[in-house]
Amino acid sequence: MSTGAKIGVTIAIVVGGIGYMIFTTVSSGEALEYYKHVQEVMKEPAAWQGKRLQLHGNVVQGTVVKKPGSLDFRFGLHRGGEWIDVAYSGLMPDSFKDCGEAVVKGKLSGDRTFAAESISAKCPSKYDGKRQTGVCGEQFRAAVLAHRRSATGKNVAGR
Repeated sequence: MSTGAKIGVTIAIVVGGIGYMIFTTVSSGEALEYYKHVQEVMKEPAAWQGKRLQLHGNVVQGTVVKKPGSLDFRFGLHRGGEWIDVAYSGLMPDSFKDCGEAVVKGKLSGDRTFAAESISAKCPSKYDGKRQTGVCGEQFRAAVLAHRRSATGKNVAGR
């Protein structure tokens, strides 16, 4: 085999490998995941229905509920004057807490409800000396809990 043929075969293998990696990444949907803040999605929820999202916001204080005997959680997430109720089943990060920043991955599953597949909790900066006004979203607590009651027909309280 000549040197030119060897170079041609090598280039074909490399290009084929790169093409395969791009194809499998795009076809799995992982590459088509949008990173949005709560207010961006809640302005036009119908536009985001069924699309994979990474949704960023702060946990609404007093809305975190764990179903007894399971790893099922519900909590409100807010940002920019809007809120959404998040349903998640799995282990919670150690740094997840009321008022904290979180990024949830999943899909908008209904009216103000987000079905999360994974959660990343952002650690507060050691340089944040005092709590910023509105970070805890106290003004949204009643709306989040009322939404849950209407969706499940049960009386739901935060922890």
